[in-house]
Amino acid sequence: MNRVFSLLLILLPVLILIIYGKILLTSQEDVTAVYDPKPIPQFQLLTLQGQEILPTEFDGISLLNVWASWCITCLVEHPFLTKLSQNNINLIGLNYKDSKSNAQQWLKKRGDPYKFSIHDPRGDLAFDLGVTGAPETFLVANQEIIGHIQGELNQEKWESIFVPLIRSIEAQNP
Repeated sequence: MNRVFSLLLILLPVLILIIYGKILLTSQEDVTAVYDPKPIPQFQLLTLQGQEILPTEFDGISLLNVWASWCITCLVEHPFLTKLSQNNINLIGLNYKDSKSNAQQWLKKRGDPYKFSIHDPRGDLAFDLGVTGAPETFLVANQEIIGHIQGELNQEKWESIFVPLIRSIEAQNP
């Protein structure tokens, strides 16, 4: 019995380290989803400026970026989003579980790359989209979600995941 207990004392920490290492070494591609198109969920929300917004606003190709003023990683990805918006990428924000005043202050301080930001204080639209946290970015084409990235959107993910999808859409609709 002592021997079994001793063996467990040795193997249990090793097993925990292996599992923990596997989690840490999981590629970002493993948490990236590209899937069959699905329609934007129906919603009735306002922008941060108080304007009513409808799913029909998602015509053409857009990025829907889930962000919040309390999100550290959102701060990290913000310069890249700004760069995308300066290159005429249609960027729509989804302000997630945040106060309107904090979100407005955050954008005022850092710059607003979004065409508009939908204010989702309870996370209802985010829940319907399947959001697990901020940031997440959805590629939307003609009111259908065709791609999704969890975590920070950066140059590498943009070029390896979203650009090929955009090119595919553009090839289908010359």
